[in-house]
Amino acid sequence: MVTSGEIIMRLSQGDKSVFNIVFDQYYEMLYHLSYQYLCNEAEVKEIVQDSFTKLWEVRSDLAPNSNIRNFLFTITKNNCLNVLKRRQFLIKEHEKIKWMEMHYAYESLSRMGSDYMEFEELKERVERAIQRLPEHCQKVFLMSRFEDKKNKEIADELNISIKTVEAHLTKALKLLRSDLKDLLPTIAVITTLLS
Repeated sequence: MVTSGEIIMRLSQGDKSVFNIVFDQYYEMLYHLSYQYLCNEAEVKEIVQDSFTKLWEVRSDLAPNSNIRNFLFTITKNNCLNVLKRRQFLIKEHEKIKWMEMHYAYESLSRMGSDYMEFEELKERVERAIQRLPEHCQKVFLMSRFEDKKNKEIADELNISIKTVEAHLTKALKLLRSDLKDLLPTIAVITTLLS
């Protein structure tokens, strides 16, 4: 087994086999982190690729005690923030609810530390909050956020009005914000979890 110090040393020397080990070890974690916020495979792949590219570019500047996982996590997080900021700007005038969710996603991610364990704890907390939602709110919310269904599709499938779908979504967001108020603005995480 290669130690982290040895990985740093070999990376700094340009050892591509060690870089491949790092890539294999962290790619999936970074992919899921990005996908949970962006829900766009093409953007996610580009962001993760960029994180590894940056690692390779700065390999000779890494301190011997560098934490590669946290380095990659931070690069990926910052790249996600940039995408969310661009999206937030583009849709602000068109879809107020989507803009609010994007804003919460941006705020949540920007306040998150650089430790992946903190992210996992947050994810579990949000999953529990979703499970506490009233049955109809939870169902509509999950269909909207995890199945990526439009309000009309949800209304047709559940045989309810679009206004009822919107009311359930509004109520779910309000309850989740209240339940997670000490973590505000972490409401964004709920648009992604359960990977």
